[in-house]
Amino acid sequence: MVSPVLEQLATEKAGQVKLVKVNADESPQLSRRFDVRSIPTLMLFRGGRHVVTQVGAAPAAALRPWLEDALNPVLRSDDG
Repeated sequence: MVSPVLEQLATEKAGQVKLVKVNADESPQLSRRFDVRSIPTLMLFRGGRHVVTQVGAAPAAALRPWLEDALNPVLRSDDG
């Protein structure tokens, strides 16, 4: 359900973001490592460091500003 929206945003932000999908059932250790409790869980990393998380499905109109804020170094916090 969220996949087409994410692919659209990744295309729009080509060169700025890399979309990586992980199947939580096939990678339970990764889900535990990042404390994923709901599907979908979207996580943005910069330089290997967790920046922000979005839990739950959302339309492009909601995910676009979330992504923009996370990519803007002035607006986002690096607190993880």
